[in-house]
Amino acid sequence: MKKTALKDEELDMRETGKHNSTGDEATSFLSRGETELKIDRSGLQRYLPQCLQFAFAEKSAESLYREYYRIEKRRNTGTLLLVLGLVDVVLLVTYGAAFPLRDAGQLVGQIAFLFGALLVLSIVFIVVRCFASALPSRLWDCIPFLAWIVQLGHLVCDMWLFSVPRMPGDSVAWALLYTYTVYLLLPLRLSVCLGLSLVMAFVHLLLVGVLPKPIDFTENQLGANILLFVCANLLGSLSYFFLERRQRRAFLETRQSLEAKLVLEEESQEQERLLLSVLPQHVAAEIREDLGAVVTGQFKKIYMSRHENVSILFADIVGFTAISSTCTAPELVKILNELFARFDKLSDKYHQLRIKILGDCYYCISGAPEERPDHAVLCVHMGLSMVEAIKSVREKTNSGVDMRVGVHTGAILAGVMGQRQWQFDVYSRDVVLANKMESAGLPGRVHISEKTLGFLKGEFEVTAGEGMTREEALRSAGLETYFIVKVLKPYPMGTLDEKTEQNGRSGNNDELSNLTGHGDKSFEEDYKARLHEELLGREAKGHIRNHANPITLFFKDPKLETEFRKAKDAVSLVSIAGLPLVLVFCTAAYFLVMSGSIFSIICLPSGSLILVLIAVFCILPVGLKAGPPALVRMSNNFLKRPGLRLALILIMVTVWCVVHVLSTDYENSWTMSSFTTPTVLPPSNYTRNATNSSSASTINQPFHPLTREHNFPQYLSYFCVLELIGLTVLTHLSHLVKLLLTVAITVVQGVVNVSLVQGALDYYDERTYGQSNHDISHSITLTVIVVAVAVCLILINRQLEVTSRRLFLWQKAVEEQREKVLDMRVKNEALVYNILPPHVAKHFLGKRKKDEELYSKSYDSVGVLFAAMPNFSDFYTEDSVNNQGLECLRFLNEVISDYDALLEQQRFKDIIKIKTIGSTYMAASGLTDDSCNPNATVKEKWAHLAALTEFALTLKETLTNINKESFNNFLLRMGINQGPITAGVIGARKPHYDMWGNTVNVASRMESTGKAGCIQVVEETARILEEFDYVFEQRGMVAVKGKGNLMTYYLLGRKSDLKNSAAKPPGAENSQVSTS
Repeated sequence: MKKTALKDEELDMRETGKHNSTGDEATSFLSRGETELKIDRSGLQRYLPQCLQFAFAEKSAESLYREYYRIEKRRNTGTLLLVLGLVDVVLLVTYGAAFPLRDAGQLVGQIAFLFGALLVLSIVFIVVRCFASALPSRLWDCIPFLAWIVQLGHLVCDMWLFSVPRMPGDSVAWALLYTYTVYLLLPLRLSVCLGLSLVMAFVHLLLVGVLPKPIDFTENQLGANILLFVCANLLGSLSYFFLERRQRRAFLETRQSLEAKLVLEEESQEQERLLLSVLPQHVAAEIREDLGAVVTGQFKKIYMSRHENVSILFADIVGFTAISSTCTAPELVKILNELFARFDKLSDKYHQLRIKILGDCYYCISGAPEERPDHAVLCVHMGLSMVEAIKSVREKTNSGVDMRVGVHTGAILAGVMGQRQWQFDVYSRDVVLANKMESAGLPGRVHISEKTLGFLKGEFEVTAGEGMTREEALRSAGLETYFIVKVLKPYPMGTLDEKTEQNGRSGNNDELSNLTGHGDKSFEEDYKARLHEELLGREAKGHIRNHANPITLFFKDPKLETEFRKAKDAVSLVSIAGLPLVLVFCTAAYFLVMSGSIFSIICLPSGSLILVLIAVFCILPVGLKAGPPALVRMSNNFLKRPGLRLALILIMVTVWCVVHVLSTDYENSWTMSSFTTPTVLPPSNYTRNATNSSSASTINQPFHPLTREHNFPQYLSYFCVLELIGLTVLTHLSHLVKLLLTVAITVVQGVVNVSLVQGALDYYDERTYGQSNHDISHSITLTVIVVAVAVCLILINRQLEVTSRRLFLWQKAVEEQREKVLDMRVKNEALVYNILPPHVAKHFLGKRKKDEELYSKSYDSVGVLFAAMPNFSDFYTEDSVNNQGLECLRFLNEVISDYDALLEQQRFKDIIKIKTIGSTYMAASGLTDDSCNPNATVKEKWAHLAALTEFALTLKETLTNINKESFNNFLLRMGINQGPITAGVIGARKPHYDMWGNTVNVASRMESTGKAGCIQVVEETARILEEFDYVFEQRGMVAVKGKGNLMTYYLLGRKSDLKNSAAKPPGAENSQVSTS
């Protein structure tokens, strides 16, 4: 076996520990959190309610969101084009049905525009559907304005649907629909949408203003139009705000999702870097795969494999004891760190796998785990380069330090031991011989064995080494040795690197330096670039066809559908205000264009009041943090129960339908203008009597003239259009529910048009146009318009549902990403903390450390334990029965794993495993305390030392139990010491945590000079532990190298345990408290 105790030079170097810390404060574990975006409170936005303040204060974020918003709104382009195409076809069909063929000549302009618009819309639709990804951004920006121009064209054409005179009430339905679609479907800012809507309303009013002759009650109709346009703009703004809120939430979730990905990548790369700095990739992959798995076999899994023909290099700094006597521990650690960082770079160059650093001893292997025929050549080149590298230390310290290098080739068992603080190590007789090759060498020389020489292929000139004369182990093995004299083939000649020399190796270092970053780009720049890429990438991933039924849009996964239906947004309840808003504006418009009866005067305001109260009930608790408890409780129930929400919506729609139907009672004699009871003709008499009239103002009618002339029944259809738009505003209803409600309202309005108000509409036509010059009645035309608007809104509602479900899927993806990050973080911590102590791992999981960057920290009061199994070397054999030593190491793995399991107990929480050296187990306590109260009592200050002592006793008990189960007789030889130490990491690229100082040195000597089955301590330690009721037996003076003679003691145990033991019959004593 290889060394089982620390080298003398290492111990000398350790004993110079001081108290000052040169390490940085430990950085938080991957501290980058989610990037928060503040809302802009300046400008006009500060006057809006807080729930409607959306714009980000950060200009770059707002700009990026705008680009994201345009990309998302482009998904609506297909629906927008379908709506425009449908309206275009309806207008063409209406023209064809309303006017005889002989009159088509006067409509050439309108028909030509409509056919041209339909052709353009069809082309654009095909291009958008088939070549969306290839369209340049400028063309995308033009499509919304092209669509708006088509909308204006439709309005202008429709004003000529009937022969002159054009009436203020013409094309109002299309104007309302287009006003709403501008807000809903165009990828423009709210201010631009408002501007386009106002221009559209102005164009409509302008066309009315240039009427060829005066029309009665024009002001009333214009007033009603303005009210309806204002209501449509309010509904559009309401929908815009809800969509904006949803899109901004999706934007923020995209940021969070990206942050999760970046954190995941960063943590994975940091974990991978740290893991691979200590463990080979194949071992790390196997451990990661098994992490969290349940052990089902008799033994814990051992990550160990055998490799043949491996070259092992041991290098030791000669004369380091002299340097350690003139430098402080931090200065010494700094020198070692710089030197070993240089060695690590050389190991990369020469394809070496660094195994461990033992004080000033550095050892590595070549040829495993990656087999290569030039392993011995590379090892020799590595040794020669190390001899060269030590010259800088010699010059810097003005001392005679040098390197002594030994190389041997043979078989190894390579892997990790235990369950904590994993360190890749190698075991075999050949490893022991390699160690002896180093100790039998000479300063400044590379000492190789005859087995290594057999793999050099004459690339080096050698001379006899005569190592057997200086080392008994080499003589016992009959191993001839040699010194390297001269390099005959300079590197990379004679190695596999010769073929790749022209490509250079600088790229490797660049890759290493970029392992945890993205080149020279800052995190902020990289984050913005990745965010931009993620937002653009979502365009191609936004379809839900793989997740939902193409007709109903229900998710194929019932669980996902249930979650979607239960998803709620309190602010979305504000959308319910759309329905009472419609009824309030329609009521005001009604009294401008209708001669309402007493019944309608009572019915309309009452219905408006009912809807307003329902809306207030639903909305008020959303805007109030505190309110009447009963109201808040009822509102929360409304929010949590989709069925209750739907029931209230059905009630509101029913109230509107009833009020709307009852408002057609304007024909009765109880009018606003007269309380007399003139004869009222049935609807069929309107047309007959109006036909016999030569003028719309004939006074020989059987009812009051003002009643007839003040009625514009086409506005009832426009009220219906607004109600359908109000349904679309409801964001928490599914598109199927909206579909059913839209069909129901459309049917009701169709019945009203063709029955209740048909006569009034016919009379209106005769009164306005005189002899009709078109073949279909106004009631049919209005019904067709309402149906067309309903179909358009159904398409829009379906698109909104698709958007809502897509955003829900994104939200689920974000949640899954967060869960994945959380799981990976736990996994990362488990892996990384099994390599380095937690407080050290936090430091190295921050930014990428430079190769020479040093981490060290001084502690005043630390306990150190060494526990060795001196008779394990006799147990270890490499015969076929033990599978070339693997079964022996499997047993050692069980022992060390049981030791590690003890550290999970709460009473040993302050104890940290440092490392294992063969069968020697090293642990320390007091490293987690950053400071100590100077006024603390002995028990308070050294409570962790008592825990460490208890841990040592528990190790003995654990090994005793293992002996009973395995029929073995292993003994523990332990040493404990306390005092100041310097702990730190050598080699930032391949961090190796260790401790230095007199405390560590003496603890190791207490173990190596003790006897099997006992725990040896110095007098000071014994005096401290006596405060905790531990009993000691004086051993006497013991010679310790570099310390002279020290009075030492053996720990007998606790007083309470000894009393119980004394009460037992003879022969029951623990057999381990005996001489070796």
